[in-house]
Amino acid sequence: MSRRLKILIALGIVLGVAILVPVIRHYQLRAATEAYIAQLKAEGEPMDLAQVIPPPVPPEQNGVPFITNALADLESDSIAVTSPPPAMSMVAPGRAMIGWQQPDIRSSDGTNSWEDLGRQLVEAKNYLGSFQSLTNHPFLDFGLDYQKGFDMPFPSVMPLKRSVQWLNASALYDLHQGNPQNACADVHAMLALVNGEADERILISQLIRIAMASMSVNATWEILQDPKVSDNDLAQLQRDWQSLEFVSPLEQTMLFERVSNLREFEQIRKSSERFYKLWGYFYGPNAILASDSKRSLFLRKWDEIRWRWFWSYPDELYGLQELQVEIEAARMAETNRSFQLAELFVNTNLTLQNRKQHPVDGLRGAFSADASGAALRKAARVQTARNVVVTAIALKRYELQHHQLPNTLDELIPEFLKSVPTDYMDGEPLRYQRSGDGTFLLYSVGENGLDDGGNPAFPKYVQSSNYYWQNSEALDWVWPQPATEQEVQYYYPHPPK
Repeated sequence: MSRRLKILIALGIVLGVAILVPVIRHYQLRAATEAYIAQLKAEGEPMDLAQVIPPPVPPEQNGVPFITNALADLESDSIAVTSPPPAMSMVAPGRAMIGWQQPDIRSSDGTNSWEDLGRQLVEAKNYLGSFQSLTNHPFLDFGLDYQKGFDMPFPSVMPLKRSVQWLNASALYDLHQGNPQNACADVHAMLALVNGEADERILISQLIRIAMASMSVNATWEILQDPKVSDNDLAQLQRDWQSLEFVSPLEQTMLFERVSNLREFEQIRKSSERFYKLWGYFYGPNAILASDSKRSLFLRKWDEIRWRWFWSYPDELYGLQELQVEIEAARMAETNRSFQLAELFVNTNLTLQNRKQHPVDGLRGAFSADASGAALRKAARVQTARNVVVTAIALKRYELQHHQLPNTLDELIPEFLKSVPTDYMDGEPLRYQRSGDGTFLLYSVGENGLDDGGNPAFPKYVQSSNYYWQNSEALDWVWPQPATEQEVQYYYPHPPK
């Protein structure tokens, strides 16, 4: 055999190995991902689209046709949206200003009069009244096409939030006018929107639900400061709040997001157009790295080939594993009603995964559970707020009937509560103390999971003027008591940032 032939054979072998090794590696990565998906299916996890989309709502129960005009026509540049009346504005740790008692409506955008807001509410009266129809049509089905995955439009999200902003302003106006019954009807409609959206399995929809619920918390606090509110109206609000769940709907959303991500990965692998749609922010004038903005077409194609052959399956596998941790954490929170245990589970199990998913050349991490993890934290926070609100309403009802506060929350059972609501932060009953001055201390231990005796302040090392009662840095989450006149007067020239 000639030397030349030997060289050619050697080069052929090297070339063959150079081709064969990445091909083998590609199929190894693919096999590992497919094996994990098969494992999830074997464990009973829903991995097909038909298993994770919500069932259709019967037409006679769908409230969407009754509120369509309101969603479309309630303006976004009104006082109700741009400069709403202050609701449970925190002026000091554990102290909130009663918004409806203020002589005018002040915000960072200026000062408006209650009369100005009243005129706008009169013009929107019919639209706002349409939300009361949700009592008999409690579900909202906007006919989303879940087959479209990432391309699915969901135009209802912002109109829903805007509608709650209008109802919130209406509730404050009604309280200012001395009509707590109408204010309760407004909040009833707000909570009907929050409840009606529970089964829409888009992450942004669940986040908007949480934002709408937070506005409803503030409006409910304002109602509880009105001495003329009736027990019947409070009982209805309590039922409305008790009907809400946030962690369970989020879990269902995570299950849909997982299937949607799997379908998207398949499309990206088959389509250059889909690849560039996903990774487009690496190219062009706004690229993350300045050098990428001038990346040639050849290098961009090389990026696509590398991702498709070497990174897409690890991305998919790591993303699936991360999301499974978040799904299990949501289930744990549902069962144990303790965010602390769920968070410990997440932190323990994601440490190794996060190390594995370290970005390479920027084109990694297409399938991340970060958004789901952040949403779970927000869901646990609002679930805690929901339990605090239910308890606060029950305390108000007890006080109306007995002309004093109970010594313990157990005295609310069974007339006003079936059981003492749980602090979703640590799984223990909410903390309560009756004060000698006719007020009370009701609180959650907050995100640090420690009972600091109902202290709403920040640790000494935290400097903040944001006194929001569920501030993540606060020692405890204390249901606020009304601020004094002196605190309110100090607040206006020194608002929290």
